[in-house]
Amino acid sequence: MAIARKMEEFAKNSSWIRKMFEEGAKMKAQYGAENVFDFSLGNPDLPPPPQFSTVLRQLAADETPGTHKYMPNGGYPAVREKMADKIGDEQEVKLDFNDIIMTCGAAGAINVTLKAILDPGDEVIILSPFFVEYKFYIDNHGGVSRVVKTANDFDLDCDAIIAAINEHTKAIIINSPNNPTGQIYSGAKIHKLGHILEAASAKFGTIYLISDEPYRKIVFDDFTVPSIFKNYSNSIIASSFSKDLSLPGERIGFIAVNPEAEAHDSLLGAMTLANRILGFV
Repeated sequence: MAIARKMEEFAKNSSWIRKMFEEGAKMKAQYGAENVFDFSLGNPDLPPPPQFSTVLRQLAADETPGTHKYMPNGGYPAVREKMADKIGDEQEVKLDFNDIIMTCGAAGAINVTLKAILDPGDEVIILSPFFVEYKFYIDNHGGVSRVVKTANDFDLDCDAIIAAINEHTKAIIINSPNNPTGQIYSGAKIHKLGHILEAASAKFGTIYLISDEPYRKIVFDDFTVPSIFKNYSNSIIASSFSKDLSLPGERIGFIAVNPEAEAHDSLLGAMTLANRILGFV
């Protein structure tokens, strides 16, 4: 066989994505691109803020030696300090640069996190419906996906999550505001989830809450996204500026680790190493 059996199987199971894009192209040709609205992929085509283009031109023109060299494995310290201030304000928790790692998009952030925490056979709970790539990311690092349905309104079904947790559970990934439903998990449910994971961690060992948050700022009608850092200590944020600043192609992402997380320094060290050995730096 020319390619790995697992990749061949993945390709077969992903064929619906290709068919979806082909159908979209066919509809645009038939009805005109201006009359077809593509909700298939979170790939914004709005221009980024003007300030971004200004700074990008300035950096491209900067001839200071080393301006475009490799960054440290965790990211430039000055950038991490700014990110710590920003995320700390959002989470209402004091952070410093040692709580932050810069990554290649939110996808890179999730893969780096899973590489750092998973042993073969560890289970990761994902909530259905979910971003389709989660299963691939988990498999990349020897993990096993355990799919748990959400409630009828797409909010967290805490009873279903409790039933899914066992001695093999290492993490749960949440995505709020959610892709594809748009649901924002309520503060009460996040608070309850924190208590569930505290009890489960005491019984089975550390379980991480990974919050995938690229849509965090795209909220309306005075909704707010609850802080996971204030609700659970072993929590990790994986996010990017791909959606809110319309910069998906720039691959600017980050990991923020709760400063109260168990084995905080070892976790950050493993993530920093994973960022390098996965080829992102």
